[in-house]
Amino acid sequence: MKLSMWMIANRLSSLDIELDIRENAPVILNSARRAYATNCVWVYAEKDYIVCNGEGDIIRFYNIDITQTFEIIQSVFDYFEDWSHQIHLASDEQDYQKVIELAWQVFHNPLVLFDDNSRVLGITKNYRPEELDAEWAYLCRYGYSSLRAVQCIRYQHSNIPFQRHGLQFYTLQGSPIFQYSGYFYGLKFNHIDCGHLNLLAYERPLNRGDHQLLEYIGKMLEPSLGQSLIQDDSSANNVFLNLLFGKLYDEKVLQTQLNYLKWRPEDSYQLALAEVFTQDTQVQQQNDLDLLVQTIRQWAVHCIVMKRDSYILILSNRNLEENRNILELFRGLTQKNPIKIGFSLPSQDLEHTDYLYRQAQAAITYGSLHQPKANIYAFFDYALDFMVDTTSLYDSVRSCLPGVVSLWNQRASGDELLQTLKCYLDHDRSASQTATLMHTHRNTILYRIQKLQDILGCSLEDSYIRDYCRISLRVLELYERQK
Repeated sequence: MKLSMWMIANRLSSLDIELDIRENAPVILNSARRAYATNCVWVYAEKDYIVCNGEGDIIRFYNIDITQTFEIIQSVFDYFEDWSHQIHLASDEQDYQKVIELAWQVFHNPLVLFDDNSRVLGITKNYRPEELDAEWAYLCRYGYSSLRAVQCIRYQHSNIPFQRHGLQFYTLQGSPIFQYSGYFYGLKFNHIDCGHLNLLAYERPLNRGDHQLLEYIGKMLEPSLGQSLIQDDSSANNVFLNLLFGKLYDEKVLQTQLNYLKWRPEDSYQLALAEVFTQDTQVQQQNDLDLLVQTIRQWAVHCIVMKRDSYILILSNRNLEENRNILELFRGLTQKNPIKIGFSLPSQDLEHTDYLYRQAQAAITYGSLHQPKANIYAFFDYALDFMVDTTSLYDSVRSCLPGVVSLWNQRASGDELLQTLKCYLDHDRSASQTATLMHTHRNTILYRIQKLQDILGCSLEDSYIRDYCRISLRVLELYERQK
Protein backbone atom coordinates (compact mmCIF):
# COMPACT_ATOMS: atom_id res chain seq x y z
CA MET A 1 0.00 0.00 0.00
CA LYS A 2 1.41 3.39 -0.97
CA LEU A 3 1.45 6.12 1.70
CA SER A 4 1.81 9.89 1.89
CA MET A 5 3.84 11.78 4.46
CA TRP A 6 0.56 12.98 6.02
CA MET A 7 -0.59 9.39 6.51
CA ILE A 8 2.73 8.54 8.14
CA ALA A 9 2.70 11.64 10.34
CA ASN A 10 -0.79 10.82 11.65
CA ARG A 11 0.49 7.44 12.90
CA LEU A 12 3.39 9.17 14.71
CA SER A 13 1.46 12.01 16.37
CA SER A 14 2.33 10.81 19.90
CA LEU A 15 6.09 11.17 19.27
CA ASP A 16 8.34 14.24 19.48
CA ILE A 17 8.31 15.21 15.81
CA GLU A 18 8.30 18.32 13.65
CA LEU A 19 6.42 18.47 10.35
CA ASP A 20 7.36 20.29 7.17
CA ILE A 21 4.86 18.69 4.77
CA ARG A 22 3.13 20.25 1.78
CA GLU A 23 -0.66 20.34 1.97
CA ASN A 24 -0.94 18.31 -1.24
CA ALA A 25 1.76 15.74 -0.42
CA PRO A 26 0.89 12.80 -2.73
CA VAL A 27 0.31 9.11 -1.99
CA ILE A 28 3.46 7.75 -3.70
CA LEU A 29 5.72 6.29 -0.96
CA ASN A 30 6.52 2.56 -0.97
CA SER A 31 8.86 1.99 2.00
CA ALA A 32 11.65 3.42 4.18
CA ARG A 33 15.32 3.53 3.02
CA ARG A 34 18.66 4.48 4.59
CA ALA A 35 19.79 5.73 1.19
CA TYR A 36 17.81 7.77 -1.30
CA ALA A 37 15.43 5.84 -3.56
CA THR A 38 12.61 7.15 -5.73
CA ASN A 39 9.19 7.19 -4.02
CA CYS A 40 10.60 6.07 -0.68
CA VAL A 41 11.19 7.76 2.70
CA TRP A 42 14.88 8.54 3.03
CA VAL A 43 15.99 8.39 6.67
CA TYR A 44 19.24 10.21 7.58
CA ALA A 45 20.84 12.23 10.40
CA GLU A 46 21.22 15.99 10.30
CA LYS A 47 22.44 18.26 13.13
CA ASP A 48 20.76 17.08 16.34
CA TYR A 49 17.76 15.37 14.75
CA ILE A 50 16.83 12.61 12.31
CA VAL A 51 15.27 13.53 8.97
CA CYS A 52 12.62 11.45 7.21
CA ASN A 53 12.45 12.84 3.69
CA GLY A 54 9.58 11.69 1.50
CA GLU A 55 10.27 13.27 -1.90
CA GLY A 56 10.80 16.71 -0.37
CA ASP A 57 8.28 16.46 2.49
CA ILE A 58 9.97 16.31 5.88
CA ILE A 59 9.34 14.76 9.30
CA ARG A 60 12.06 15.53 11.91
CA PHE A 61 12.59 13.26 14.93
CA TYR A 62 14.23 14.49 18.12
CA ASN A 63 15.80 12.55 21.00
CA ILE A 64 15.98 9.30 19.05
CA ASP A 65 18.71 7.60 17.01
CA ILE A 66 18.63 6.85 13.30
CA THR A 67 18.18 3.08 13.69
CA GLN A 68 15.10 3.45 15.88
CA THR A 69 13.71 6.11 13.54
CA PHE A 70 14.17 3.90 10.51
CA GLU A 71 12.46 0.98 12.26
CA ILE A 72 9.53 3.22 13.31
CA ILE A 73 9.00 4.50 9.77
CA GLN A 74 9.22 1.03 8.26
CA SER A 75 6.81 -0.29 10.90
CA VAL A 76 4.24 2.26 9.68
CA PHE A 77 4.51 0.82 6.17
CA ASP A 78 4.22 -2.72 7.59
CA TYR A 79 1.21 -1.73 9.67
CA PHE A 80 -0.68 -0.23 6.71
CA GLU A 81 0.14 -3.23 4.54
CA ASP A 82 -1.50 -5.55 7.06
CA TRP A 83 -4.36 -3.09 7.67
CA SER A 84 -5.04 -2.82 3.95
CA HIS A 85 -5.16 -6.62 3.61
CA GLN A 86 -7.68 -6.92 6.46
CA ILE A 87 -9.90 -4.15 5.19
CA HIS A 88 -9.92 -5.66 1.70
CA LEU A 89 -11.05 -9.01 3.12
CA ALA A 90 -13.84 -7.40 5.14
CA SER A 91 -14.98 -5.38 2.12
CA ASP A 92 -15.00 -8.44 -0.15
CA GLU A 93 -17.10 -10.30 2.43
CA GLN A 94 -19.44 -7.27 2.65
CA ASP A 95 -18.73 -7.09 6.39
CA TYR A 96 -19.13 -3.34 6.50
CA GLN A 97 -19.13 -3.08 10.29
CA LYS A 98 -15.70 -4.72 10.30
CA VAL A 99 -14.49 -2.19 7.72
CA ILE A 100 -15.58 0.67 9.97
CA GLU A 101 -13.93 -0.88 13.03
CA LEU A 102 -10.66 -1.25 11.13
CA ALA A 103 -10.97 2.32 9.86
CA TRP A 104 -11.16 3.68 13.41
CA GLN A 105 -7.64 2.33 14.03
CA VAL A 106 -6.24 4.90 11.61
CA PHE A 107 -8.69 7.78 12.04
CA HIS A 108 -9.43 7.70 15.78
CA ASN A 109 -12.54 9.67 14.91
CA PRO A 110 -16.19 8.61 14.41
CA LEU A 111 -17.05 7.15 10.99
CA VAL A 112 -20.39 6.02 9.51
CA LEU A 113 -21.13 4.11 6.31
CA PHE A 114 -24.60 4.62 4.81
CA ASP A 115 -26.31 2.99 1.84
CA ASP A 116 -28.20 5.17 -0.64
CA ASN A 117 -31.37 4.95 1.46
CA SER A 118 -29.68 6.60 4.49
CA ARG A 119 -29.48 3.23 6.28
CA VAL A 120 -26.43 2.65 8.48
CA LEU A 121 -24.27 -0.22 7.20
CA GLY A 122 -21.48 0.33 9.71
CA ILE A 123 -20.78 2.76 12.55
CA THR A 124 -17.85 3.28 14.95
CA LYS A 125 -18.66 1.52 18.24
CA ASN A 126 -15.94 3.26 20.27
CA TYR A 127 -18.28 6.09 21.26
CA ARG A 128 -21.40 5.96 23.39
CA PRO A 129 -24.65 7.07 21.68
CA GLU A 130 -24.90 10.17 23.88
CA GLU A 131 -21.19 11.06 23.57
CA LEU A 132 -21.39 13.15 20.38
CA ASP A 133 -24.56 14.92 19.23
CA ALA A 134 -28.27 14.13 18.88
CA GLU A 135 -27.90 12.74 15.37
CA TRP A 136 -25.14 10.36 16.45
CA ALA A 137 -27.38 9.04 19.22
CA TYR A 138 -30.21 8.51 16.71
CA LEU A 139 -27.92 6.66 14.27
CA CYS A 140 -26.69 4.35 17.03
CA ARG A 141 -30.19 3.55 18.28
CA TYR A 142 -32.20 3.28 15.07
CA GLY A 143 -29.73 2.58 12.26
CA TYR A 144 -31.09 5.31 9.97
CA SER A 145 -30.58 9.04 9.55
CA SER A 146 -33.20 10.98 11.47
CA LEU A 147 -36.01 12.79 9.72
CA ARG A 148 -34.78 16.12 11.12
CA ALA A 149 -31.24 15.51 9.85
CA VAL A 150 -32.28 14.61 6.31
CA GLN A 151 -34.63 17.58 6.05
CA CYS A 152 -31.99 19.91 7.49
CA ILE A 153 -29.48 18.82 4.82
CA ARG A 154 -32.08 18.79 2.04
CA TYR A 155 -33.65 22.18 2.70
CA GLN A 156 -31.23 24.24 4.83
CA HIS A 157 -27.92 23.08 3.33
CA SER A 158 -28.93 22.26 -0.24
CA ASN A 159 -25.90 24.25 -1.46
CA ILE A 160 -23.59 21.48 -0.19
CA PRO A 161 -23.38 18.75 -2.88
CA PHE A 162 -23.63 15.80 -0.49
CA GLN A 163 -24.55 13.38 -3.28
CA ARG A 164 -21.61 14.26 -5.47
CA HIS A 165 -19.18 11.44 -6.13
CA GLY A 166 -15.92 11.59 -4.23
CA LEU A 167 -14.63 13.41 -1.18
CA GLN A 168 -15.36 16.84 0.21
CA PHE A 169 -14.97 18.70 3.47
CA TYR A 170 -18.15 20.11 5.00
CA THR A 171 -19.28 22.09 8.01
CA LEU A 172 -22.86 22.70 9.16
CA GLN A 173 -22.30 25.72 11.38
CA GLY A 174 -25.24 26.87 13.45
CA SER A 175 -27.12 23.60 13.08
CA PRO A 176 -28.91 22.41 16.24
CA ILE A 177 -28.56 18.81 15.02
CA PHE A 178 -24.93 18.56 13.86
CA GLN A 179 -22.10 19.72 16.11
CA TYR A 180 -19.09 18.46 14.15
CA SER A 181 -17.63 19.11 10.74
CA GLY A 182 -15.96 16.37 8.75
CA TYR A 183 -15.24 14.64 5.46
CA PHE A 184 -17.98 13.22 3.26
CA TYR A 185 -17.29 10.63 0.56
CA GLY A 186 -20.04 9.89 -1.98
CA LEU A 187 -19.90 6.29 -3.25
CA LYS A 188 -20.81 5.33 -6.82
CA PHE A 189 -20.72 2.12 -8.83
CA ASN A 190 -21.19 2.18 -12.61
CA HIS A 191 -22.22 5.84 -12.20
CA ILE A 192 -25.08 4.92 -9.79
CA ASP A 193 -25.13 6.30 -6.22
CA CYS A 194 -24.69 3.46 -3.75
CA GLY A 195 -24.02 5.20 -0.43
CA HIS A 196 -21.63 7.49 1.40
CA LEU A 197 -19.05 7.65 4.19
CA ASN A 198 -19.12 10.35 6.85
CA LEU A 199 -15.99 10.99 8.98
CA LEU A 200 -16.42 13.42 11.90
CA ALA A 201 -13.72 15.66 13.38
CA TYR A 202 -14.42 14.77 17.03
CA GLU A 203 -11.21 13.73 18.83
CA ARG A 204 -8.77 15.65 16.62
CA PRO A 205 -8.83 17.93 13.57
CA LEU A 206 -8.80 16.19 10.20
CA ASN A 207 -5.99 16.71 7.71
CA ARG A 208 -4.80 15.63 4.28
CA GLY A 209 -3.83 12.17 5.55
CA ASP A 210 -7.41 11.51 6.68
CA HIS A 211 -8.62 12.79 3.33
CA GLN A 212 -6.38 10.32 1.50
CA LEU A 213 -7.26 7.34 3.69
CA LEU A 214 -11.00 7.98 3.47
CA GLU A 215 -10.69 8.17 -0.29
CA TYR A 216 -8.78 4.87 -0.26
CA ILE A 217 -11.51 3.17 1.79
CA GLY A 218 -14.25 4.68 -0.37
CA LYS A 219 -12.74 3.39 -3.61
CA MET A 220 -12.35 -0.03 -2.02
CA LEU A 221 -15.99 -0.15 -0.89
CA GLU A 222 -17.55 0.91 -4.20
CA PRO A 223 -17.13 -2.46 -6.02
CA SER A 224 -18.43 -4.31 -2.95
CA LEU A 225 -21.53 -2.13 -2.63
CA GLY A 226 -21.92 -2.26 -6.41
CA GLN A 227 -21.95 -6.05 -6.25
CA SER A 228 -24.99 -5.76 -3.98
CA LEU A 229 -26.73 -3.80 -6.72
CA ILE A 230 -25.86 -6.43 -9.33
CA GLN A 231 -27.27 -9.12 -7.04
CA ASP A 232 -30.47 -7.03 -6.94
CA ASP A 233 -30.54 -6.83 -3.16
CA SER A 234 -33.51 -4.47 -2.78
CA SER A 235 -32.29 -3.16 0.55
CA ALA A 236 -29.00 -2.02 -0.97
CA ASN A 237 -30.38 -0.02 -3.89
CA ASN A 238 -32.21 3.27 -4.24
CA VAL A 239 -35.79 2.37 -3.38
CA PHE A 240 -37.23 4.86 -5.87
CA LEU A 241 -35.12 3.44 -8.70
CA ASN A 242 -36.44 -0.01 -7.75
CA LEU A 243 -40.01 1.31 -7.89
CA LEU A 244 -39.54 3.00 -11.26
CA PHE A 245 -37.95 -0.08 -12.83
CA GLY A 246 -40.30 -2.67 -11.37
CA LYS A 247 -37.75 -4.28 -9.04
CA LEU A 248 -38.26 -5.64 -5.55
CA TYR A 249 -38.00 -3.10 -2.76
CA ASP A 250 -38.11 -3.02 1.02
CA GLU A 251 -41.40 -1.51 2.24
CA LYS A 252 -39.77 -0.28 5.45
CA VAL A 253 -37.09 1.52 3.45
CA LEU A 254 -39.76 3.06 1.22
CA GLN A 255 -41.75 4.34 4.20
CA THR A 256 -38.58 5.79 5.73
CA GLN A 257 -37.77 7.65 2.52
CA LEU A 258 -41.35 8.96 2.28
CA ASN A 259 -41.05 10.25 5.85
CA TYR A 260 -37.80 12.03 4.97
CA LEU A 261 -39.55 13.75 2.07
CA LYS A 262 -42.89 14.35 3.81
CA TRP A 263 -44.56 12.41 0.99
CA ARG A 264 -47.56 10.09 1.32
CA PRO A 265 -48.29 6.94 -0.70
CA GLU A 266 -51.64 8.39 -1.80
CA ASP A 267 -50.07 11.54 -3.28
CA SER A 268 -50.06 12.11 -7.04
CA TYR A 269 -46.60 11.42 -8.48
CA GLN A 270 -45.01 12.55 -11.71
CA LEU A 271 -41.68 11.81 -13.37
CA ALA A 272 -39.58 14.05 -15.58
CA LEU A 273 -36.83 12.44 -17.63
CA ALA A 274 -33.85 14.38 -18.97
CA GLU A 275 -31.90 12.64 -21.76
CA VAL A 276 -28.43 13.88 -22.69
CA PHE A 277 -27.41 13.81 -26.35
CA THR A 278 -23.65 14.11 -26.83
CA GLN A 279 -20.82 12.66 -28.90
CA ASP A 280 -18.44 12.67 -25.92
CA THR A 281 -16.85 9.56 -24.49
CA GLN A 282 -18.86 7.61 -21.93
CA VAL A 283 -16.69 8.89 -19.08
CA GLN A 284 -17.12 12.52 -20.16
CA GLN A 285 -20.85 11.98 -20.68
CA GLN A 286 -21.20 10.63 -17.15
CA ASN A 287 -19.23 13.59 -15.79
CA ASP A 288 -21.60 15.93 -17.63
CA LEU A 289 -24.57 14.04 -16.19
CA ASP A 290 -23.15 14.35 -12.65
CA LEU A 291 -22.82 18.10 -13.11
CA LEU A 292 -26.42 18.39 -14.36
CA VAL A 293 -27.67 16.21 -11.48
CA GLN A 294 -26.05 18.54 -8.95
CA THR A 295 -27.55 21.59 -10.68
CA ILE A 296 -31.05 20.10 -10.64
CA ARG A 297 -30.75 18.97 -7.02
CA GLN A 298 -29.91 22.48 -5.88
CA TRP A 299 -33.03 23.87 -7.57
CA ALA A 300 -35.45 20.98 -7.15
CA VAL A 301 -35.04 20.36 -3.42
CA HIS A 302 -38.57 18.89 -3.15
CA CYS A 303 -37.79 16.22 -5.76
CA ILE A 304 -35.81 13.00 -5.87
CA VAL A 305 -33.13 13.35 -8.56
CA MET A 306 -31.50 10.12 -9.80
CA LYS A 307 -29.28 9.00 -12.66
CA ARG A 308 -29.65 5.95 -14.89
CA ASP A 309 -27.55 5.37 -18.02
CA SER A 310 -27.81 8.56 -20.12
CA TYR A 311 -30.90 9.77 -18.26
CA ILE A 312 -31.60 11.95 -15.25
CA LEU A 313 -34.84 11.06 -13.45
CA ILE A 314 -36.74 13.68 -11.43
CA LEU A 315 -39.57 12.27 -9.31
CA SER A 316 -42.00 14.54 -7.45
CA ASN A 317 -45.30 14.36 -5.59
CA ARG A 318 -46.24 17.64 -7.27
CA ASN A 319 -47.28 18.45 -10.82
CA LEU A 320 -43.93 19.27 -12.39
CA GLU A 321 -45.51 20.77 -15.52
CA GLU A 322 -47.32 23.36 -13.39
CA ASN A 323 -44.30 24.24 -11.25
CA ARG A 324 -43.00 27.55 -12.59
CA ASN A 325 -39.56 27.23 -10.97
CA ILE A 326 -39.03 23.71 -12.34
CA LEU A 327 -40.13 24.72 -15.84
CA GLU A 328 -37.84 27.75 -15.74
CA LEU A 329 -34.96 25.50 -14.68
CA PHE A 330 -35.67 22.99 -17.45
CA ARG A 331 -35.94 25.70 -20.10
CA GLY A 332 -32.58 27.09 -19.01
CA LEU A 333 -30.97 23.66 -19.06
CA THR A 334 -32.24 22.78 -22.53
CA GLN A 335 -31.05 26.10 -23.95
CA LYS A 336 -27.50 25.66 -22.66
CA ASN A 337 -27.08 21.87 -22.84
CA PRO A 338 -27.74 19.11 -25.42
CA ILE A 339 -30.63 17.57 -23.49
CA LYS A 340 -34.33 16.86 -24.00
CA ILE A 341 -36.90 16.48 -21.24
CA GLY A 342 -40.06 14.37 -21.16
CA PHE A 343 -42.90 14.43 -18.61
CA SER A 344 -44.98 11.38 -17.69
CA LEU A 345 -48.65 11.48 -16.78
CA PRO A 346 -49.37 11.87 -13.05
CA SER A 347 -49.84 8.63 -11.10
CA GLN A 348 -52.02 8.01 -8.04
CA ASP A 349 -50.35 4.68 -7.25
CA LEU A 350 -46.82 5.05 -5.89
CA GLU A 351 -46.21 1.31 -5.63
CA HIS A 352 -46.91 0.78 -9.35
CA THR A 353 -44.97 3.62 -10.97
CA ASP A 354 -42.80 1.49 -13.24
CA TYR A 355 -44.70 2.79 -16.28
CA LEU A 356 -43.78 6.44 -15.56
CA TYR A 357 -40.25 5.91 -16.91
CA ARG A 358 -41.59 4.43 -20.14
CA GLN A 359 -44.05 7.31 -20.53
CA ALA A 360 -41.42 10.01 -20.01
CA GLN A 361 -39.09 8.20 -22.40
CA ALA A 362 -41.91 7.89 -24.97
CA ALA A 363 -42.62 11.63 -24.64
CA ILE A 364 -39.06 12.33 -25.81
CA THR A 365 -39.19 9.68 -28.56
CA TYR A 366 -42.51 10.70 -30.14
CA GLY A 367 -42.06 14.36 -29.35
CA SER A 368 -38.75 14.39 -31.22
CA LEU A 369 -40.48 12.88 -34.27
CA HIS A 370 -43.30 15.43 -34.33
CA GLN A 371 -41.38 18.48 -33.09
CA PRO A 372 -37.64 17.88 -33.60
CA LYS A 373 -36.74 21.48 -32.78
CA ALA A 374 -38.45 21.40 -29.38
CA ASN A 375 -36.66 20.24 -26.23
CA ILE A 376 -39.43 19.69 -23.67
CA TYR A 377 -42.27 17.22 -24.27
CA ALA A 378 -45.32 16.04 -22.32
CA PHE A 379 -46.50 12.44 -22.67
CA PHE A 380 -50.07 13.78 -22.62
CA ASP A 381 -49.49 15.24 -26.10
CA TYR A 382 -48.19 11.96 -27.56
CA ALA A 383 -50.18 9.38 -25.60
CA LEU A 384 -52.08 8.24 -28.70
CA ASP A 385 -48.82 7.51 -30.56
CA PHE A 386 -47.66 5.41 -27.64
CA MET A 387 -50.99 3.56 -27.25
CA VAL A 388 -51.02 2.72 -30.96
CA ASP A 389 -47.36 1.63 -30.92
CA THR A 390 -47.16 -0.36 -27.68
CA THR A 391 -47.81 -4.09 -27.44
CA SER A 392 -48.59 -3.92 -23.73
CA LEU A 393 -52.24 -3.57 -22.70
CA TYR A 394 -51.01 -2.76 -19.19
CA ASP A 395 -49.07 0.24 -20.52
CA SER A 396 -52.07 1.31 -22.62
CA VAL A 397 -54.32 1.27 -19.54
CA ARG A 398 -51.80 3.36 -17.62
CA SER A 399 -51.64 5.79 -20.56
CA CYS A 400 -55.37 6.50 -20.65
CA LEU A 401 -56.57 10.06 -20.16
CA PRO A 402 -56.55 10.49 -16.35
CA GLY A 403 -59.97 12.18 -16.33
CA VAL A 404 -61.50 9.27 -18.25
CA VAL A 405 -59.95 6.81 -15.79
CA SER A 406 -61.48 8.78 -12.94
CA LEU A 407 -64.92 8.65 -14.58
CA TRP A 408 -64.48 4.94 -15.29
CA ASN A 409 -63.70 4.21 -11.64
CA GLN A 410 -66.80 6.14 -10.49
CA ARG A 411 -69.27 4.55 -12.89
CA ALA A 412 -70.52 2.00 -10.34
CA SER A 413 -71.85 4.81 -8.14
CA GLY A 414 -74.66 5.52 -10.62
CA ASP A 415 -73.04 8.68 -11.97
CA GLU A 416 -74.16 9.10 -15.61
CA LEU A 417 -71.26 11.31 -16.64
CA LEU A 418 -69.32 8.49 -18.30
CA GLN A 419 -72.35 7.37 -20.31
CA THR A 420 -72.99 10.98 -21.29
CA LEU A 421 -69.42 11.32 -22.55
CA LYS A 422 -69.66 8.15 -24.66
CA CYS A 423 -73.00 9.14 -26.15
CA TYR A 424 -71.86 12.72 -26.81
CA LEU A 425 -68.74 11.54 -28.65
CA ASP A 426 -70.60 8.85 -30.60
CA HIS A 427 -73.03 11.44 -31.98
CA ASP A 428 -70.65 14.14 -33.13
CA ARG A 429 -71.04 16.29 -30.00
CA SER A 430 -74.74 16.83 -30.56
CA ALA A 431 -76.27 17.85 -27.24
CA SER A 432 -79.80 17.42 -28.67
CA GLN A 433 -79.23 13.85 -29.88
CA THR A 434 -77.47 12.96 -26.63
CA ALA A 435 -80.41 14.35 -24.64
CA THR A 436 -82.92 12.38 -26.73
CA LEU A 437 -81.05 9.10 -26.47
CA MET A 438 -80.49 9.50 -22.75
CA HIS A 439 -84.07 10.71 -22.11
CA THR A 440 -82.74 13.85 -20.47
CA HIS A 441 -83.32 17.55 -20.97
CA ARG A 442 -80.80 19.26 -23.27
CA ASN A 443 -79.82 21.77 -20.58
CA THR A 444 -78.93 18.86 -18.29
CA ILE A 445 -76.67 17.47 -21.01
CA LEU A 446 -75.01 20.86 -21.49
CA TYR A 447 -74.41 21.05 -17.74
CA ARG A 448 -72.89 17.57 -17.78
CA ILE A 449 -70.64 18.44 -20.73
CA GLN A 450 -69.25 21.40 -18.81
CA LYS A 451 -68.72 19.23 -15.76
CA LEU A 452 -67.00 16.61 -17.91
CA GLN A 453 -64.60 19.19 -19.30
CA ASP A 454 -63.79 20.32 -15.76
CA ILE A 455 -62.98 16.73 -14.79
CA LEU A 456 -60.96 16.08 -17.95
CA GLY A 457 -59.12 19.37 -17.58
CA CYS A 458 -59.45 20.07 -21.29
CA SER A 459 -61.99 20.99 -23.95
CA LEU A 460 -63.96 18.48 -25.99
CA GLU A 461 -63.76 20.95 -28.89
CA ASP A 462 -60.20 19.69 -29.37
CA SER A 463 -60.13 16.75 -31.81
CA TYR A 464 -57.04 15.23 -30.12
CA ILE A 465 -58.85 15.20 -26.77
CA ARG A 466 -61.90 13.55 -28.32
CA ASP A 467 -59.71 10.84 -29.89
CA TYR A 468 -57.85 10.43 -26.61
CA CYS A 469 -61.18 9.95 -24.81
CA ARG A 470 -62.43 7.37 -27.33
CA ILE A 471 -59.22 5.32 -27.29
CA SER A 472 -59.06 5.47 -23.50
CA LEU A 473 -62.63 4.18 -23.21
CA ARG A 474 -61.93 1.39 -25.68
CA VAL A 475 -58.77 0.34 -23.85
CA LEU A 476 -60.48 0.32 -20.46
CA GLU A 477 -63.39 -1.76 -21.80
CA LEU A 478 -60.99 -4.26 -23.37
CA TYR A 479 -58.91 -4.48 -20.21
CA GLU A 480 -61.96 -5.11 -18.05
CA ARG A 481 -63.26 -7.85 -20.36
CA GLN A 482 -59.88 -9.58 -20.42
CA LYS A 483 -59.49 -9.16 -16.71
